[in-house]
Amino acid sequence: MKNYLIGYRRKLESLKNLEDYRKKIEKKYRKKKIRKLIEEIKINLDKYFINLKIEGIIKKYPEDFIVEEITKDGIILEYGKDLGIFKDDPNWKGAFIHFTLEKINWNTLDAIGELVKRTNSKRKNFGFAGTKDKYAATTQRVGCFGIKVEALERIKDSIKGIKIRDIQRTNKKLKLGDLWGNRFTIKVRLKDRDPQEVVDILKDIKLNYILNYYGIQRFGTDRPITHIVGKLIYNRDFEGAFYAYCGTPLFEEGRVREARKLVDEGDFKGALKMYPKELYYERKMLKRYLETGSFIKSFKVLPPHLRCMFINAYQSYLFNEMINRRFQYGFEPQEGDILFGGIPTGAVLGRKCRLAEGIQGEIERDIIEEEGIDLQRFYIEDFGDFPGTRRRLITKVYDFTFWAEEDGVVLRFKLEKGCYATVLLREFIKDDKNIK
Repeated sequence: MKNYLIGYRRKLESLKNLEDYRKKIEKKYRKKKIRKLIEEIKINLDKYFINLKIEGIIKKYPEDFIVEEITKDGIILEYGKDLGIFKDDPNWKGAFIHFTLEKINWNTLDAIGELVKRTNSKRKNFGFAGTKDKYAATTQRVGCFGIKVEALERIKDSIKGIKIRDIQRTNKKLKLGDLWGNRFTIKVRLKDRDPQEVVDILKDIKLNYILNYYGIQRFGTDRPITHIVGKLIYNRDFEGAFYAYCGTPLFEEGRVREARKLVDEGDFKGALKMYPKELYYERKMLKRYLETGSFIKSFKVLPPHLRCMFINAYQSYLFNEMINRRFQYGFEPQEGDILFGGIPTGAVLGRKCRLAEGIQGEIERDIIEEEGIDLQRFYIEDFGDFPGTRRRLITKVYDFTFWAEEDGVVLRFKLEKGCYATVLLREFIKDDKNIK
């Protein structure tokens, strides 16, 4: 009997050693796979129209980067002003209230969250046309329902960094995308250069269009890994996606870096204790995994727009690659192009997207083949449906102006919705690391 127990114990120990060895190999393989993806699909904003390489810094202060929403009717929501032109609907049925949200050093979702708390309401009671940068001074229209005008009036000047202006009673619901675009006023602080000298250079430049890249924000300004998580999700590798998002330290330091290392080692409880509270979504995902043991369920604790963000980032990476490959052929319309407003488009690949013919069609099909993409797999069961669309390869710049100030040059221009000011700025500023 004693010999039997000894043999049984040794067998268990052997099985445990095998299991530990298996986990070690899996961990090594997973890390290697994620790191390989990071190397293979780097942010691919590679081409320029002018590339002036001016030594300059943006966003030294939030006020250096002003983003003013332009409504569908062409109204610019000017920062620091009550416009007084949004009139109440005389037949208001008590349904919706719109107002201008003016904020500085708040991202849109956090600002809305603060309004939810101050009005004792719910997140679903608020909507907006588009998100705006955090480290900036911005304006945008916001809609809400189930909230009294008096509640908004009480808090309109009471939150640091937030003001509520131009409250309007209306029967229209404000939906995502209900805007024309944005006006940007951006100060570039120069390094050892006379601002007037730069202005004189700009006078000789005709900037009517820019490459319509998805900007760095799409992939993660400080941690550009969102598109990699998206590719892993597209491939139904939710485990790899979980480790890429919650683990995989890149440029972080201190507690955040240590927490991500602990995730990579499989110590989720330790990581949860180490993660700062500001990394709210990583913490939520870790908690859900510890509750369910399911990687896909851990992603489902995220709000729908954040879940979609990963696949959207992968689609954006592929679209940017189409711009890079089309660049050598130019952006004049060619046979087989699908045009929007006379401008050639590229495919934002998805389940229902239409592919071009001719040169552009070859580019799109080459990328599909190289990536091993099946368009129908952009429907991801229990996660989301990504039909795809088409997007202009270049986009028009409206009302581009500039002037010198004591310590820099100010650029002002308008872009249609979905276009990135940082893509225009990279044409002027030498170091892309200064453009966030």
